[in-house]
Amino acid sequence: MKRYFILLLTLLSGKTTQSYAQTNPVAFTDMISKEWKLEFYGENGKRQPPSPQQQENRMIFYKDNRVLSIENGKKGPGSWQYDSTKKLLTIIDNQTGEQLLLQVIKLDQEQFVAGYQDPSGVVLEIHMQPVKK
Repeated sequence: MKRYFILLLTLLSGKTTQSYAQTNPVAFTDMISKEWKLEFYGENGKRQPPSPQQQENRMIFYKDNRVLSIENGKKGPGSWQYDSTKKLLTIIDNQTGEQLLLQVIKLDQEQFVAGYQDPSGVVLEIHMQPVKK
């Protein structure tokens, strides 16, 4: 699970943005099912770009609810679930069974913004963009 948390911090302001994809699970699946990379992440309004080592890290979501994280060239498989009522994305590590909970703030064709609350209560925003091929 640490792998997913670290990757999301490396991959990945404001109030939750309502969108059709967030209220319709089918549209959500269509929107999230692609390869994402970190644009920046933030804490308390401070924006931090990815480090040079983080540039190639990725999260790939598939329509069949599989997810693949790629960090420093290592691949970590898992699965994902989405609760449209709570706007909560759950990522489950296939090896450990640990769960990572992310609040979906915004999801559209060009941006995926997720919130993560760490154990100390700090909320981090992870801003991702799709990888263009």
